[in-house]
Amino acid sequence: MRESAGGGFEPWPDSSVHVSWGPAGAALAAERGDIVVLVDVLLLSTTLSVAVARDFTCLIYSRDELEVLGGPALAGIRLGARPLLTRAHIVPEAPSLSPSSLLTADPGQRVVVASRDGAALVAAAEKAPALLIGGLRNATACARTAARLLATTRAGRVTVVGLGERWDSPEADAEQLYPCVEDWIGAGAICAGLAELGYSLSAEARLAAAGLASETVLDDLADCVSARELRDAGYAADVELALQVDADERVPVRMTGEQTGRVFLGMPQVSAHEGWYLQG
Repeated sequence: MRESAGGGFEPWPDSSVHVSWGPAGAALAAERGDIVVLVDVLLLSTTLSVAVARDFTCLIYSRDELEVLGGPALAGIRLGARPLLTRAHIVPEAPSLSPSSLLTADPGQRVVVASRDGAALVAAAEKAPALLIGGLRNATACARTAARLLATTRAGRVTVVGLGERWDSPEADAEQLYPCVEDWIGAGAICAGLAELGYSLSAEARLAAAGLASETVLDDLADCVSARELRDAGYAADVELALQVDADERVPVRMTGEQTGRVFLGMPQVSAHEGWYLQG
């Protein structure tokens, strides 16, 4: 179903928290002035959550955009950042797109995270007053950060946008992003955190949050198609990291005042009583 304002029908709910999908959902939320939270549990969200927990600065670009900048090597020089193009652990103690590789990499690095779909969503949400990247690892921190931004910006709502997945199948449209269960539950975890802080949820946000009520939800996510595919490719550790709820207390937030809109920094919790602050 399209979420549009045409024909006199207003599909966007009168609530503080909503859930949507893909670049179209991110663009519409940004146009309406919502704070946008992007969710890609089994790659981008987990990679960036682990990265900013280790004081990384992360730039999100697609491979095509890096080619326009002269290719990954030259783009890295121009951007002053190390390009991460593959999930493979090519060099020990060096970062890759694999979240588990970041655990042993030197902290404080500036990296380019190559993500076709992540870059598309970041670009789509360009006009959002604030852009966060959340998942299961930082769900509570993400909810609290979004709440802090609601209190300090003119935004009246948070829209949590699931990235979705591409299907590697002859019958599937290679250009189409499809909803996926891990991003639905990841979005629900953030929505549940905002509900606990007193914010009203749309029907979609309530349904996403309700998924957490299942006692087997993490086991089920570990057995979903995307998780099984990653384990089969040798990335079982990445699946385990992605499904660790509230393991991180820092949230990747788009840097304010930076021209490209592609730079994300970690936004840390000061304390349980002092709240949160923005950096950058």
